[in-house]
Amino acid sequence: MKIILDGIEYYAYTASHEPNPDLETVVFVHGTAMDHTVWALQSRYFAYHGYNILAINLPGHNLSRGKLLPTIEDMGDWLGEIMSTSVGKALHLAGHSMGALIALQAASHYNDNANQGAPLRSLSLVGFSYPMNVAPPLLDAAKNDPVKAYSMMTQWSHASKIGGEPNPGFWSPGMQMSMMKNSPEGAVFTDLNACNNYVTGEQALEKITCPTLFISGQLDKMAPAKLAVIHSQKNDLAEITMIPKCGHALMSEQPDRVLAELKEFIGKNSSQP
Repeated sequence: MKIILDGIEYYAYTASHEPNPDLETVVFVHGTAMDHTVWALQSRYFAYHGYNILAINLPGHNLSRGKLLPTIEDMGDWLGEIMSTSVGKALHLAGHSMGALIALQAASHYNDNANQGAPLRSLSLVGFSYPMNVAPPLLDAAKNDPVKAYSMMTQWSHASKIGGEPNPGFWSPGMQMSMMKNSPEGAVFTDLNACNNYVTGEQALEKITCPTLFISGQLDKMAPAKLAVIHSQKNDLAEITMIPKCGHALMSEQPDRVLAELKEFIGKNSSQP
């Protein structure tokens, strides 16, 4: 589906379904140098079980045009525009890694917009940490040797490099490397730098008024689960689930478990039957 904002064409996967104003809409946000396909199982499930879905490509990523946005705040503002113009009677927002920061930022300001669209009923933060500090060697590689950065991120994102694939015939580290290599020039550095420089997450977390779910991999090296635990305990509307034997690539390593958690959480915060 093409979305036009200020004359620029962006892309969101909708499972070829036309948005239905009588249904609630789940918006999925990807992470650094990735695209909507990281949410393949989860987005497709909701699309065929009574929801509109928008699995977006951020500006400058995959099929979305426009320039890469340099800050989480900029990306959050852009996502807020997408949310405000979305078709549906209510919204649910889910983000992974950098996408979790973007989702948090957008959600924290969504109620500030007097012309907002449908109400935001839930926020799911997958592979979340704040602060999301980026190791200097990784940031340097992202700027000067992107292929090296792709390799570092892929190794650190997976709890297991061989075996244990949930889908026969797939190799998720190889798929992640391929996706990153196909990302636009400069995306990995721009995205990682945005994560590293994001300093208003604490204030954003304090402004969230909808039910919030943190989903973390117990063995996550990229976004330590202990930080998600700390933040989940500060909000009475928040809950956290820890997925064992799983790293940062949660939707690849444990796709069914991530889907199950989202189904339960979004379902109980939805007005749909």
